[in-house]
Amino acid sequence: MNADARVLVVDDNENNRFMLVRYLHRLGFRQIAEADDGTSALERIRESRPDLVLLDVIMPDMDGVQMLEVLRREGHMGDMPVIVVSAHDTSEIVVRCIELGAEDYLTKPIQTPMLRARVTAILEKRRLREIELEFLTHFDPDTRLPNRHALIERIERMLASGRRFALVAISCRNHGSIALSSGEDDASARLRVLNDRIQASALPTDIVARVGDGTVAWLLPDVFPDHVLLRAVEEVLTSDPRGSGDIASDCTAAIAVGPSPDAGEGASELLRLAMSEAMRVSPESSERVLIADPALRNEAREALAVLRDVERALANGELLLYFQPIFDRDAQRLVGAEALLRWMHPVRGLLPPGAFLGAVEASPLMEAIDLWVVATASEVLASWAECLPEDFRLHVNLTAHGIMSGRLAGHVEQVVPMPLRRNLTLELTERVHVVDMPACVGALQQIRALGIQVALDDFGTGFSSLSHINLLPCDLLKIDRSFVTGVLDDPKRRRLLSSLVGMAQALELGVVAEGIEHEDDLRVLQELGPLQLQGYLLGRPMPAGELLARMGG
Repeated sequence: MNADARVLVVDDNENNRFMLVRYLHRLGFRQIAEADDGTSALERIRESRPDLVLLDVIMPDMDGVQMLEVLRREGHMGDMPVIVVSAHDTSEIVVRCIELGAEDYLTKPIQTPMLRARVTAILEKRRLREIELEFLTHFDPDTRLPNRHALIERIERMLASGRRFALVAISCRNHGSIALSSGEDDASARLRVLNDRIQASALPTDIVARVGDGTVAWLLPDVFPDHVLLRAVEEVLTSDPRGSGDIASDCTAAIAVGPSPDAGEGASELLRLAMSEAMRVSPESSERVLIADPALRNEAREALAVLRDVERALANGELLLYFQPIFDRDAQRLVGAEALLRWMHPVRGLLPPGAFLGAVEASPLMEAIDLWVVATASEVLASWAECLPEDFRLHVNLTAHGIMSGRLAGHVEQVVPMPLRRNLTLELTERVHVVDMPACVGALQQIRALGIQVALDDFGTGFSSLSHINLLPCDLLKIDRSFVTGVLDDPKRRRLLSSLVGMAQALELGVVAEGIEHEDDLRVLQELGPLQLQGYLLGRPMPAGELLARMGG
């Protein structure tokens, strides 16, 4: 029983009202109002509509039937249940009351169990109607997806907060014809399958809503409409051989960015922009997804083209590793090397990572490249096994995708043989913003448990160097070149560099100084203490065979 429900008892007989109020109190109701005639009851209803009315029929001035007629004319009967309570039970009066919208008709004297059953049933029916109305207000009944109204509300909240977001509209052109030929159920089922495919790429904070007969919208908070999102949407529109067939073959999409540069553009305008742009694209076009902002469109397409080229390069074996040597403090003995990614482009020749990794770093392809680098580095180590100095370490760079995926440790354990693990160091760059610190710490602990060393790369340039040392399990610091270049002529830089080396020694961490390009810088570093050295002055990146020759292999 809903004790918070507001009940109005209307009866000209004071004793009858008293008995009904007492019954209702026993049933748990606390908000009970009374009226002794139809006129005063109407005033109460107009001031504050109750959740239930118990109404007598025979009353002076305005009887119960007349009151129902007024309530019906004023539109109150649609959402305010009325139970007629009367000693008169002639079929004519009962039928008239039901015709005017009364939910039920009880005859006096009232039996408490009957009153309880009728009131409970009617209030429960009202509650379910309210739930259904709330659902229909925010959800599409055919697909069970949020509707246009719910999406607009969410976009408006994001616009008010100033949060960045991307809004993707996906238009299915054949929805209407399928609804006519196969029925609305089949057409709606296609939209539900499309939603399932979106959800495979979506985060829990994303929203997918039905915003038109054949259109869904995908709202992605804190996402910029770049080539990575463009690729994700294209994959949603790609045929799935595992079951959904060509469900999205007739679909086109457009991506709008929010907040819009035009401060006056609201949620409805952004949605209309995305939907109209999606309709501009032909399903037969090679590019069925576009970005609504022309200024972003070309940049994203160019980056997407690079991403596709790198994906093809990985599949075709065009990626390779070069190796930059790392020396001991005297710069005489080779103690390691850093594996550096290169692309032997069929037209442009050998490319450094800066020429192509920018388009890859935020995409899922980056993890595949990370795993390839680890596997390839392991193969190189195995080929060098007979010539490796005992303390030799091959350094391999990690990215955020590789660490956060949770799959890195298992992959390393699988591809790196036990005897070679002591010769491998995985580097985590400080320029990588660690979003999930516990996950990162856990992954690095698993790596170290395999007997593999962990290095913190670019130390001193990240957003929280000291906190990283405290939180991340590592064995080695690589001091960024910005602390090394020009150190001889900069006393402040020299003191800072000396402090960094001293701190690492106090924490029992190894140190590698990178970016050494001048003899003067090398002499200063050699005076600071036991550290390893890396830079163009000592050796540029080279193919595996050249480094093997330097090791005497």
